Amino acid sequence: MNAEAELFHAFREWRRLAEAEGKAIQQRNWRLLADCQLAIRDFQTVVSRLTPTARAEWSRAGSDLAQKEKALQLFMGELLVITQRNQSLLQSARTTARQRLDQLGEIGRNLKRLQRTYGFAAAPA
Repeated sequence: MNAEAELFHAFREWRRLAEAEGKAIQQRNWRLLADCQLAIRDFQTVVSRLTPTARAEWSRAGSDLAQKEKALQLFMGELLVITQRNQSLLQSARTTARQRLDQLGEIGRNLKRLQRTYGFAAAPA
């Protein structure tokens, strides 16, 4: 496989992982999210390594560089949109979790007040 084919394959895999990352966030599957993020980091490294090699390959072959660069930009644009969507989903999940944590904290404080008011003894440990 030449550098161009490897590069575009890496971009497609990166996009697939970014979409899986979004699904993991929606499903609150944090293990899958972490796995996707690690794999995406690997593909970012592969893309960074392959891009200059593919560009050199295109130059040697006399390819239409503008067309090839446009294809790269399209992939990057798609990835940017997916990544921004995932960040928004993750921020929403964090906000929801923070609100739930605040609720639970308030419930805990109310229970302690009730225990003090009615003289409930703590159960021995």
